[in-house]
Amino acid sequence: MGQSLSAMTVDHVRRPDRRDLARRFSHGEREFTSSPLYQRLSGIVAADDRLLAIAEHCRAGQQPTNLLFAAVHYLLLSGAGTPPPLAAWYPSLGGTRDPRDPALTSVFTDFCGTHEAALTALVASRLVQTNVVQRSAALRIGLAAIDEPGPVTLLEVGASGGIHLAFDAYRCRIGDIEIGPTGSPVRIRTEWRSPLPVPTRIPEIGDRLGIDLHPIDLTDPTERRWLRALVWPENLPQYELLRAAADLVAARSPRILVGDAATLLPQLDETLPTDRPLVVWHAATRVHVPQERRAAFDAAIGALGRRRRLYTVSLEAPDDTAQWYARYGISYALSVRAGAEPARRLAAADGHLTWIEPLPEPGAGT
Repeated sequence: MGQSLSAMTVDHVRRPDRRDLARRFSHGEREFTSSPLYQRLSGIVAADDRLLAIAEHCRAGQQPTNLLFAAVHYLLLSGAGTPPPLAAWYPSLGGTRDPRDPALTSVFTDFCGTHEAALTALVASRLVQTNVVQRSAALRIGLAAIDEPGPVTLLEVGASGGIHLAFDAYRCRIGDIEIGPTGSPVRIRTEWRSPLPVPTRIPEIGDRLGIDLHPIDLTDPTERRWLRALVWPENLPQYELLRAAADLVAARSPRILVGDAATLLPQLDETLPTDRPLVVWHAATRVHVPQERRAAFDAAIGALGRRRRLYTVSLEAPDDTAQWYARYGISYALSVRAGAEPARRLAAADGHLTWIEPLPEPGAGT
């Protein structure tokens, strides 16, 4: 499911204990809606203390389910020669075996036991990072809600390899509307669940940059492999989109700074232009910030509005998840905030942006 760490310092925050981890993995059917393999593996991990012990090494704030499965996927993708038996269940490696096959339990646990040290090292050091190119469609919709001609500075928090910073180089089909360069090798499609017209006018983008705890160098095959590993094994079209976007973005060498938001944003405040608006974008990022650190994350972004006009566009899990999920299912809220004003929710969207549903203006009915 693709998502970047919020670029916050989290090492001092309590990591999940084993009981919390078991509960989290037991919800795999809800979390991995388009991956029957990960749904099955979630139940296997939830019932196995040795596998949970590996997941315990993830950094605080990280999503242990995505991180452990990405680490296994990464090792499988890194292999040379004859693939291990576990590869037979991974469509990304040509596998066709049914995840319901009882043999998967022993094959998966044997693989993890054999590679326990390598998996532990990956889980302890790696991050769940931005890899879902389709979310660039949400950025377009968010930018269209900003009443500025531009140019604006675009800053992504949790930029990973910078694939969203090149959003306007992609051909994007939202509903029946196509936007972006006609010859682009990156072609995004998302369902528009509304009779309302798709907004297409966005501000001119001037400077663009990102920050991340561990920027991904898209010219490095090892780093690219990690992003590939974060794509669920059945989502082959998503991987092809990621590959095309990575090729395009690698040639552009986007400016991505290393650091955490709380430390780096105040430093950037001194160097970012004050004579043009700033748009801060983050997608599936705040969800990786430990609950006790989210106020600091929000404050670091909000402080950028003291010296310039500030807009924040976000695609995140809402705080009122119970009510939200009852209405829209497991999905994110696309929101825009002007300065210190309350955020305005624009749309609900599937995590992989297979669909987006615009929300009514406040007071416009249900």
